[in-house]
Amino acid sequence: MNLKNLNFGLLFLVLSLLFSCSSNKELDNIFYCFNNGVRTLPNAPVGFEAQAALIKRLGFDGLAGHTEDNYYELRAAMDKEGIKMPEMYIAMNIVDGQISYHEELRNILEHSKNRDLLVTLHLHADEFMDNKTEGDRRFVEGIRELADFAAPLKIKIAIYPHVSFYCEKLEHAENLAKKVNRENVGAVYNLCHLLKVEGEVGWEEKALAALPYLFMVSINGADSGNTKEMEWNQLIQPLGEGSFDTYKLIELLKDNGYEGKFGLQCYNIKQDCEVALTKSINTWEEYKMRYTKK
Repeated sequence: MNLKNLNFGLLFLVLSLLFSCSSNKELDNIFYCFNNGVRTLPNAPVGFEAQAALIKRLGFDGLAGHTEDNYYELRAAMDKEGIKMPEMYIAMNIVDGQISYHEELRNILEHSKNRDLLVTLHLHADEFMDNKTEGDRRFVEGIRELADFAAPLKIKIAIYPHVSFYCEKLEHAENLAKKVNRENVGAVYNLCHLLKVEGEVGWEEKALAALPYLFMVSINGADSGNTKEMEWNQLIQPLGEGSFDTYKLIELLKDNGYEGKFGLQCYNIKQDCEVALTKSINTWEEYKMRYTKK
């Protein structure tokens, strides 16, 4: 065999492997906009069709649903524009000791069969705020029952920690998911609420500990520092603004195998709707390029 050809062949193989490794490093997760991004910001579009059209034009991978009451109208507008509903924000309650949720929820889940929907549950139980051992037991039963209904529909459920609600902390959401013990039940890493409730210290360790259960990560721009004392205008900014390194969170999760969704939190942002959302989607595109070149 010609030695020159052999050396060339080995060089070609090495370069091919290097190219293959680099080309596989992509930030290719779904990145969608929370519904508050098209409802609550100044100059937000009026009507579901206009909201869906804006999200499509800006290049997001979808728009979240918001409450059961307007689901069908919003879904129809999104279908017309050809955009997805990756997630829907839903309340689960304990009232007089019993699990309750919107009477239309199961019909909505059936309507969403095989459409890659993630239901994020925010939990409410005033009567068990001081007895979470019993509250957890009842929520586990309720979530398990809903998860068993959702599983044949290929729908996932994730517990959404939220300041002042029954489940405020990431670890609590993670523990509830463990107790439910269903493949289609996980948790949300909710950046702004984690910073507000738990503070900035240890966010990396918490992300890695929860990683096996994470179905969605809520991201936005935010400030660093004493985040427990900060107002929402510091903890929720367009992506790319603020001193907290949101890219570092994304990079950490991706490097450790996270394949779930990223949702853009927009609550209480005071900037013009299209301006703020454009900043965020442009930052996401920059993050994608940055990650690929890493």
